[in-house]
Amino acid sequence: MNETFKKILMERVNNIPKRDNIKEYECPICRDLHYTFNDLGQAVPCKCKDKFESKEKLKKCGLDEVFKNKTFRNYKVNNETQLAARDKAINYCNNFLDTNSSLIITGRPGVGKTHLGAATMINLIGKNVLCKYELYTTMLINLKQSVMDETNFIREMDKYKVPRVLFLDDFLKGKPTDADLKYIFEIVNERYLKKKPIIISTEKSIDEIVSWDEAVASRLVEMAQGNIIEFGTDIENYRFYAK
Repeated sequence: MNETFKKILMERVNNIPKRDNIKEYECPICRDLHYTFNDLGQAVPCKCKDKFESKEKLKKCGLDEVFKNKTFRNYKVNNETQLAARDKAINYCNNFLDTNSSLIITGRPGVGKTHLGAATMINLIGKNVLCKYELYTTMLINLKQSVMDETNFIREMDKYKVPRVLFLDDFLKGKPTDADLKYIFEIVNERYLKKKPIIISTEKSIDEIVSWDEAVASRLVEMAQGNIIEFGTDIENYRFYAK
């Protein structure tokens, strides 16, 4: 590149308008505009663009900040059961675009259910699969608070019906009521009919879900197509021993 052209390029980059409300840019190269110029003076994606888009996808999915670093790589494997569980979740991700199946993760508290679910969801987001995370109890609270306003209720329901993949964390936590069943069946049945997968973490066994409601349980199991991870009662709660 000759010096004259280089000077013109630098002037063009330096003339990118600054935003006064930002003290520091995450990317000083493009000033967070995610595009810069190549040697020919053409606008091209900055090297920060892919990283930015990945962060935006995670932000939109509803996954809490604390869960965004929960990956398969840092999932702690202390026994054969956890190794098999991690491998099954990885295999689920690898085959997802072909199978379009759901994933059910059951077990006592503190065995790594949420970690595996979050890692699975982050992996799918990396494949450009639209995902939505919600804590089961939060979902019910949101639905109950909007039930008196039909427009808001429909909008709230759509948050759980529309995304390609829904991750419900701590499914059936507490004592589900008849009203809870009505909401859950509507969401599960809609996703069952539209072939939209669900990732579920729950302390309930499959048999316990069946006992609670066979219609919901049978749909979830069918959607999972065998992708069910069950932690036995012999796995210890890691939170008691975390440093």
